[in-house]
Order: sequence, then C-alpha cells, then structure tokens
Amino acid sequence: MPLVTDAAAAIASAKINSHMINHTTKMVVRAPHAASKTALQAIYSPPTRYEQPFTGFRIAATDRAESVVAEVVSLLLRYEQHRAPRKRKRKTGDFQTFERQVEALVCDLIHSELARPDGWLAIELSNTALGSRDRYKSIAISKTLKDVLGYMATPEMELVKHRRGVWVPSDPSLSMLSTIRAGERLRNLIQDRQLTCADFTLDNSQETIVLKDTKADHNDAGSWLQYDDTDQTHKYRSDMAFINDALAEADIQYRPCPTDGQVVDTADRHLRRYFNNGSFQKGGRLFGGFWLNMSKMNRRGILIQGVPTVTLDFGQMNPRILYGLAGEKFNAEDAYTIPRLEEYRDGVKVVFNSMLHRTSPMKKKPRGSAELFPGHVRIKEITSGIIIFHKPIADLFYKGIGLDLLYKESQILVEVLTELLRLGITALPVHDAVIVAEHHQDQATTIMLAVFKKQTNIDGVVKVDA
Repeated sequence: MPLVTDAAAAIASAKINSHMINHTTKMVVRAPHAASKTALQAIYSPPTRYEQPFTGFRIAATDRAESVVAEVVSLLLRYEQHRAPRKRKRKTGDFQTFERQVEALVCDLIHSELARPDGWLAIELSNTALGSRDRYKSIAISKTLKDVLGYMATPEMELVKHRRGVWVPSDPSLSMLSTIRAGERLRNLIQDRQLTCADFTLDNSQETIVLKDTKADHNDAGSWLQYDDTDQTHKYRSDMAFINDALAEADIQYRPCPTDGQVVDTADRHLRRYFNNGSFQKGGRLFGGFWLNMSKMNRRGILIQGVPTVTLDFGQMNPRILYGLAGEKFNAEDAYTIPRLEEYRDGVKVVFNSMLHRTSPMKKKPRGSAELFPGHVRIKEITSGIIIFHKPIADLFYKGIGLDLLYKESQILVEVLTELLRLGITALPVHDAVIVAEHHQDQATTIMLAVFKKQTNIDGVVKVDA
C-alpha cells in the first residue's frame, strides 16, 4: 500500500498512478500536518455532484441492457485468459457471482452516467467491507469484486474510470472512498445501444427493513445493525413488499425535466424503511424513491396516470400525536402560533420539535432556528411560551421521545399507503405527506384522516402542500 507523506504528494501520486493496472489499491496519507479535506476533494470529490454509493443491486431490465452485460462478460473473460489464464475453470457458483458482479458494475455505471453525467459512484473496496456477509449486502459485493473492477479499469478495457480512495489514519474523517464512473468503452456502448434509465432496475431481493444504531453525534449516520427476524419484522417486510410491488406497476411519469439538468429515473421507486437507535419502535420512515430527493417545485412535474398531482400533508402532526397519547383534547387552531411569538411560527416549530428529541432544557436555540427569531428573543422565552401554551402535554417535553413520535408517524403513513394502494390509488410517500393524482385528492384526504384518528384517537388535519 503506497505511503504518501502529505496531501500534495497524495494528489501527485494519484495523478501519476491513475493508469496503473492495480487500480483498487487505497492510498495511505500519513502526515505530521493532517491533509486538508478541501485539498483532497479537489481530486477525489467533484464539488458539483454528490457521490452516490455503489450498492450492487442494480440489474438489467431489458434485452438491450442484458446484451451489453453479456458483451462485457465476454470481453473480461477473453482479457483474463490473455493476461492471466486460470489454472482451473471457475466453479458454477463462482462463475454466477462473477456474472453478477459484472452486471452490477455495468448497470450502476451506465445508470449513473445517464442520470448524473458529471457524477461518480463511491465504492468501498477494503477487505473488511468486501469480505463480510450480512442481510444488507448484494451477493455482488465480495473480495473478488476488486479483481473484476481491476480488469474493467485497465487501459486495455477502458470500461471504468477509477479514482483510488485515501485513508488518513491520523484523522479518519479526512479519509475518502474510491470512486468510479463509466469509461470510454462503456460510454460508447450507451450510445451504440441507445440505452436509457428505463433499461435498468433494482433487484427486489434487497433488504427493505433497515435497523440503524444510535448516532454518536450529528455527523454520524448510524451504522446498520444485524438482527433476528420476528413476527414484527416479517410484517414490516410484507408491507414494504406490497407497497414496492404496487408502485413498480403504477403509471408514474415526470415532466418537465428538473432545472438542474439531471435526468429523473421514474423507475427508481424501490423504498426501504429505516428504524433508529437499535429499536423497531423508533423511527421507521421510508426512503428511496426518486421523488424524495426532489424539491417541492420539481415534484409538481410528477404525473400519475397522466394527471397532475397534489401533495397532501398532515398538519401539526407531532403536537396532535402528543395530545392523542396524553388523552387530551387539542383545542388550538395552530400548535405553533404561540402568544407573543405569533410572528415567528416557523422558528417555534423547530424549537417545539427539538424539545421532543432532547432530554434536558436547551441553553441556546437549536440548529436551524436562530435565524428565524430576532436576536433579543431568548431560548428560555420561547420554550417557556411553548410549555405554557401546551400545558396538557408539558410533561412530555424533554423526554427524548422524538423518535417514538416518528415511529407513530411512519405507522400512520404505511397504513395510509396500503389503504390507498389497495383501492388502486397510487400514492407516493414524503415522510408525513403523500403525493396523489389531483382527482384522488378528496378520497385520499378522507382515508388519511380516518387512519390518523384510528392510530391516535384524535382528529388530524390534512392540507394541500403548496
């Protein structure tokens, strides 16, 4: 493993060694003065695009895509035979893994090139990551993936461009994963075969129920935990299978193209449900669909059955759930319009929800709220106003129940989705809201209110999100 003494040397080494055959080796940066992340990003992280992860779950969906995968498999086998002939033929299982690795790389690289022309895919190539097995990993991710990628990245093949990762032992936060994108030969195949995003899909065998560990801090994404299945997790997975199958068959289109020039892959509808803090009763929100990363403005371009859509949003969801849990009536017109702070509703909302996640009173305004209040308004004034106004539920603040409420929210959304989809009404979840065709607005609103009342024993509010 190359040893580089500083960030400048790391960058120089990256340029010099970018065409070496062993493209999968990670550089090590060891320096008395830690390498600047900004300097490293100049080479390893394009500032205009977020690097999506390579997961190994994208597969060919059409004959055209399958023919490209087959051609690349053939090319690699011939190259392998020429460069380093095998002493014995691969076993059937090993060959199937090899084919799956090629398919996963080819499909994800081409899809990324089509959907994000300037983007790269981040790929973890450490032996630890490739050698471990767990419920979340694709069968394509194993130690032999490095060999396949190494062949594809050689100058003779020109199938992959590969930028090696950087490991900084003195400060792992500065470390960066290897990144890959389609090489010239693969880009030529895209043009020759006239491939589009519709030629690819996601393997529906991937795990849809994700259990995350407790975060150490705001910068910690929370590691994914292994777990034993129970009746509860089987139920969650069954719900997700029904939702994903229904969405896969739905007539969903997108017009016009988003303003940032990215291609929208409307076939990217596969959802996962994420639970938090090592508990299946905390969190549970759905992520993964193409619409979830869109701005509100761009979501207006979504069509269902050729019809414009509306976003129906549960209003004041956390306060209403809290009153339901406490068995109290909710008499206020707006939970976030507090006496003497009426002008600062958006800021009150941020502080209110922060009080649900914390276990002790705040000494300063939470992140994202300071700019929503004038400087002379102190956090004590805001929190006291909230507690006084919401006296019936005052004892539920600072109990760290934010993720418990998020779980209740997710349970409501999953039930709403399944009810709507069983009635043939396509609905796309957006955390505490759903997107439906305009002509289904009234029916969807009725179902949302009924499910909310059933789950919380209190009336909800549904509004069109402008």
